[in-house]
Amino acid sequence: MFKKILNYLFKNFSHEQTIVKNSFWIALSRILSSFFRAILVILSFRILGPEYQGSFYLAMNFLLIFSVIPEFGMVPIFIKELTKGDKEEKYLVANFLVTFFLLFLFSLFLIFLGEKLIVKDLLAKKIIWILVIFVFFDIFRELLYAIFRAQEKMEYQAFSFSLTNFLILIFGVFFLLKFKQPYFLALAYLLGGFLGFFFTLFLLNFRVIFNYFKFFEFKNIIKILNQSWAIGIANFIFLLITYVDSLILGYLSTTKDVGIYNSVVKINEFLYFLPLSLAMALFPKITKNLEKKEEIGNILNFGFSLALLLSLPLVFGVFTLSFDFLNFLYGKDYLEADLALKLISLSIPFNFLFLILVDTLIALDKRRELLKFDFLILIINIFLNIIFIPYFSYFASSLITSFSSLLSFLFSFFLVKKYINFSFNLKEIKNYLLASFLMTLLISFLSFHLILKILIGIIFYFFYLWLLEDKILIKILKLPD
Repeated sequence: MFKKILNYLFKNFSHEQTIVKNSFWIALSRILSSFFRAILVILSFRILGPEYQGSFYLAMNFLLIFSVIPEFGMVPIFIKELTKGDKEEKYLVANFLVTFFLLFLFSLFLIFLGEKLIVKDLLAKKIIWILVIFVFFDIFRELLYAIFRAQEKMEYQAFSFSLTNFLILIFGVFFLLKFKQPYFLALAYLLGGFLGFFFTLFLLNFRVIFNYFKFFEFKNIIKILNQSWAIGIANFIFLLITYVDSLILGYLSTTKDVGIYNSVVKINEFLYFLPLSLAMALFPKITKNLEKKEEIGNILNFGFSLALLLSLPLVFGVFTLSFDFLNFLYGKDYLEADLALKLISLSIPFNFLFLILVDTLIALDKRRELLKFDFLILIINIFLNIIFIPYFSYFASSLITSFSSLLSFLFSFFLVKKYINFSFNLKEIKNYLLASFLMTLLISFLSFHLILKILIGIIFYFFYLWLLEDKILIKILKLPD
C-alpha cells in the first residue's frame, strides 16, 4: 500500500493520475508556502500595525504590477518549447533567459518613473528599491520552474517553492522581532528569495549556468516576444486588476485602509494556490494533446469538475467563518473587514475556472483573443473603484474584485467554447452545492475552535461526496496497480 502511494506521488501513469499528482505537489507547496507566508503576514500585521503594513503593501503591490514585464508571458511559451523537445535545452534556456535579463533592465526604468509619479508615501518609496531585487530572483526562479513543469515533475518545483518561503519566514520573523520596521521585512524577502533561487539552481544541477551567448541569437528575442506578448499584456492587465485597487485606495484614502484591505486580500491570495495548482497541472496535458480536440475536451471536463469540487466548499466556508478568520489571524483591529472578506470570497470559484480556461487559450495560441475583454475589465475595475472607494472604501474594492473575476470567467469561457467542446456536469454541481451547504450548516452550529471547525467541515464534505459515490472523488482516490 505504501509503495503504491509513493508510486502515485512520484511517477506518471495516466492523464487523471498525473494531473492529480502534479496538482497535489503544487497545492502542497502552495499550502506550506502560504502557511509560512501567513505566519509572517499575521506577525507583521500585529507588530507593524495597519499604517506601517499599509506602507509595505503599497510598495509590494506597486512592484507586483511591474513584475510582469521581465517575464512578459514567457513561462508558458518556455514550457511549450521544452515540452515539444525539438530544440536543445541549452538553446532554449539561453534565449529565454537573455530575453528576461533585457526586459528586467527595461522594467527598472519604468519602476523609477512610476515611483516618482504614483507613490506618495516616503517609507514605501524606500522599500520599493529593496523589493526590486527580491522580485528579480523571484521571477528568475519561476522561469526555471518551467523546466520542472515541462517534464511534469512538479515535486521539484514544490520543494524549491516551499523552501524559499520557509526561508523568507525565518528571516522575516527575526527582523520583525529585532527591528519592528517594514524596511527590514523587505530585506527578509530579499534574503529568502535569493537563497531559494540558489536552491533551484542546485536542483537543476546548475545546468542552466553556462555561456548563454554561445547559443543566443538576437532574432530569437523577436520570436519569443511575438509568441508571448499577448500573454504578457494579459498578465500585466491581470496584475493591474488585482492590485490597482490598493493603489487607488492609497491615493484616495489612508495607508491604514490599505493595510486593513490587504488583510482581506492576503486571505484570498492564500486560497489562490488551489486554482493555480490545478491550472499548472492541466497545462502540460493540454499542450501534449493539441491535435486531439476531443481529448482536450475530456481534460477540461475533468478539470472543471475538480475545480468545482474544491472551490465551492471554500467559498461557502470563508463566507460562513469570515469573522472567525479575521479574529484568529489578525486580532480585533481588523474585524471591521468582515464584510469585505465575505464579498471578496465570491471570486474563488471564478478564479478556479478562469485560470484553467486561460491556460487552455495559451496552449491553443489563442490568448490574444481575450485581450480586448481584459482591457474592458480593467477599465470597468478602475472606473468602479474611483467612483465607489470615496463612499464605501475597501468594501467597494472587495465586491469589485469578485465582479471582475466573474467577467473574466464569462469572457474566457465563451472564447474557449469556440474551439473546444466541453461542458459542466450539472449533477456534480448539485452534489457539490448541497455538500457545501450542509457543511456550512454543520460548522455554523459548532462552538469549537476555528481549526477544529475547518477540519470537521472538510471531513464531512468529502465523506458526504463519498456516500454519493461522486465520480471525480472516486477517480482521485483510485491508486495505480
